[in-house]
Amino acid sequence: MQEKKKYFLGYANMANCITMFGLLLSLSSGVFAFGRNIKLSVTLFIAAGICDLFDGVIARKIKRTDDEKKYGIQLDTTVDTVSFGIIPAVIVLSVAGSAWYTLTICAFYVICAVTRLSYFGATVDTNTGVKHYRGLPVTYIVLILPIVMIFGSAIASISTLFVVGTLFILNIKVPKPRGIWYAVFPILAIVLSVLWWLI
Repeated sequence: MQEKKKYFLGYANMANCITMFGLLLSLSSGVFAFGRNIKLSVTLFIAAGICDLFDGVIARKIKRTDDEKKYGIQLDTTVDTVSFGIIPAVIVLSVAGSAWYTLTICAFYVICAVTRLSYFGATVDTNTGVKHYRGLPVTYIVLILPIVMIFGSAIASISTLFVVGTLFILNIKVPKPRGIWYAVFPILAIVLSVLWWLI
């Protein structure tokens, strides 16, 4: 049977649509960060993290071809680079200013995030069934940075990017979230979002 001609590149399914929606949320977060609307920026950033949490869950539940699976992995990694590699640096720059040390640490953070995501992309085929990540997943910044920003200073936020960036590239084992954590993380995200609007 002749394969149906495609007029556009890529694959559209529910999981990929959620991934793209998360990208739109994170880009909006960056725009509001530039506009100094930090509360809305962080709220959208957290929402992007929730999208990333569940797009993989949905992807595993729907029927996909091998090409769709490969595309989904590449799409998720590319979106994560923007959402959790670049946008956190944008948020911190918006609250901490653009002093040379802030720019240096933000650049370091982005480089570490890209390194971590590239390593994951290169080894994803060998990670099937593995119960641990190597290095801290970049999406964890969604919970770590807002907590620090609520209770800490601008310097604490800058320091957080340095520490978390380092953890991205350290060869350490980090347990993969399973079961109840898919309920715990969204609840934490909602609590953080509410706290941001109360402070």
